[in-house]
Amino acid sequence: MTLAITKAAIVGATGATGIALAAELAAAGIAVRVVARRAETLARLFPAVAIEKTPADARDAAALARAVSGCELVVDCIGVPAGAMREHAVTAVSFVAAAKGTGARLLQVSSYWAYLPLQRLPLDETHPRTGGNFYIQARRAAEDILEGAGAAIVHLPDFFGPYVGASSLQQPLTDAANGRAMNWIGAPSLAREYAFVPDAMRLVAALARRNEAYGQRWIFPGNGPLTGAEAAAIASRHLGRKVKLRSAGLLLMRIASLFKRDAREFLPMVPHYLTPIRYDAAKLARLLGPPQMTPYEQAIPATLDWLRQQARA
Repeated sequence: MTLAITKAAIVGATGATGIALAAELAAAGIAVRVVARRAETLARLFPAVAIEKTPADARDAAALARAVSGCELVVDCIGVPAGAMREHAVTAVSFVAAAKGTGARLLQVSSYWAYLPLQRLPLDETHPRTGGNFYIQARRAAEDILEGAGAAIVHLPDFFGPYVGASSLQQPLTDAANGRAMNWIGAPSLAREYAFVPDAMRLVAALARRNEAYGQRWIFPGNGPLTGAEAAAIASRHLGRKVKLRSAGLLLMRIASLFKRDAREFLPMVPHYLTPIRYDAAKLARLLGPPQMTPYEQAIPATLDWLRQQARA
């Protein structure tokens, strides 16, 4: 059943998923309110007058309730560094309280981390959600709080595209766009799936309008398997020069963690990125139909162009 949603709030809207989802919902005729901590960032990223901009800290339940008041849909697009994963559970409690007060439906844009460590492939919603390090358990705890309150939980693959800050594919593409060798986690032949943010958010916008979505978890598809060697080849063709690929295993990541804080915080997750991953989104396809995903041959060049434009700006 299709829901008649007239107004939606996107919390954590200044990240890549929030920016893309705001555009998708607005294109569908839904009034959009974007919520984040910094008013100046909201104003810069969402210059359109039609997009409401409301600064609020989602860790403050009362402030969040005020920020999403009057919205029938509230989407959690909050992204935090690996070292701050415990904040997801804090904000999850705020989302639940806000929904109780307003009657809004909840949807969380999450990752596949809650299913780690992987026991089988392809990954689907029936995969066990047990074990794992603190980061994995923190992500899982937040999802459980929201799912228990009737939220739809969306599990995204690692993603890439416009406005993505860093990911296991975005960072190598940033290297390439800036004329450097691509630093790749794992062997060049390691195949993993990645999601192009515009594709993923188009599917989120469609899922959010379906009554059947809520109170359930949804594995989202990637854009197909991709190796480091293939990513470098696509980048080389688009940039018109040979893009070198530098493969990094656990030892090199440990060395990098001695000098870079973000590498140090990500280090506990590195072993999970040294193995293949594929996604089974059959459940989502049964509800929405077969997803139309942009081929890497188009999505990677679009991302490289955006990255180069940002560098010039």
